[in-house]
Amino acid sequence: MMRRRSLALVVAASASLMACGAATAPTTSGPSASSTTSAPGGTATGYRALQTLLEGASPLRRFSLGTDRLGVWICHVPVGVTDPIYNPVDLRLDLEVRKVAALLSEHVSAYFTTLTHGAYVPEFVPEGEVTIAANETNRTCVDRAAERSAGDIDGLVVIADAEHAEDQHGGWGRTGERCKAAAACPARVSGRAAYVGASDFHPDWGDVPAVDLLEHEIGHTLGFPHSGGGDGYTSAIDVMSNSAAPRNVDPNRRDGPGTIAVNRLAAGWLPLTSVTVADGAGTFPLVPSDATEGPRVLVLPIDDARFLTVEALANTGFDAHLPRSGIVVHEIDQSPTACRSGADTPCLNEYRSQLPISGTRPFTDLLGDGSTWSGRGWSITVSSSGNGSWTVSVNRSA
Repeated sequence: MMRRRSLALVVAASASLMACGAATAPTTSGPSASSTTSAPGGTATGYRALQTLLEGASPLRRFSLGTDRLGVWICHVPVGVTDPIYNPVDLRLDLEVRKVAALLSEHVSAYFTTLTHGAYVPEFVPEGEVTIAANETNRTCVDRAAERSAGDIDGLVVIADAEHAEDQHGGWGRTGERCKAAAACPARVSGRAAYVGASDFHPDWGDVPAVDLLEHEIGHTLGFPHSGGGDGYTSAIDVMSNSAAPRNVDPNRRDGPGTIAVNRLAAGWLPLTSVTVADGAGTFPLVPSDATEGPRVLVLPIDDARFLTVEALANTGFDAHLPRSGIVVHEIDQSPTACRSGADTPCLNEYRSQLPISGTRPFTDLLGDGSTWSGRGWSITVSSSGNGSWTVSVNRSA
């Protein structure tokens, strides 16, 4: 969920979907990750934590790889609606579903196609319009659209014609309910959906709406959690945190920033050939995590459920708002305490915790040449950088 007025984010309400399906390239399985000591699938702690991530995300790759057909719906909200999410004014936007779908196809599809190097391409299909009663809620918008959605639609994008109130979130996304492994998983069965209010489509934005919020909510439909921690959405380096961070620097920006390596890995957009797992001390090369090839993320194990990711971000493209390029460290926590799940139940997909820990809010103070960061049992030093690549040295610490 995101709050649009202040361009801050709030917690998403997201149901778990564990639909199963075949993944296409790039693959996230197979014995191809680099390591100082062992191969994927082994018993080393680093691989157990990484394998938990990959196995938990695997069912969602039926959506995150290839074409994702998203049915677009407009929800008409009556004046006098009692749902507190809506701004108590009479303004309703005249949204035409075909025009909205065309805008999303032009801008949001381009964002994800570029972000994933063509691995994930959302296709926005104009489906129709629904109306809720004054005593119904924004959830009814989505439920009603799901009931009428076609059988070949993978997920829903529902846009209300009413703006949300200042103190409410701007939207939400959910993976939906689990489908059987071999079965089709249309949105009318799973309930997989992204919903936003009308604020992002107000004429004041100009010819291009502010699509960063919807990009964020689509991320939730793919199983991506928030990053940054708590309700502050303080990270400017991930579309799944402050998606408006680029616009805070350049008011003409409409897309969000890129996304971090762990999301790319979970979705199948970053192959294991680009992952290095360090079981101990060593020196490792890195290229930006949005590169097309090369060592794009370094994994440092903490225990069976937690690990660190070390990745390079370049201040170009979707991350051009960053003051400089450099290295960032995230802690990925899938332990039961991360989402207060039951004992021995890991927190998977949208329930895992992923926090930037190598800097201070908004975490654009990336590590540069000679910088050292220590924590979670590791010491990390950026030993060199240049020509779009970095070298980091790591060691176990107390």
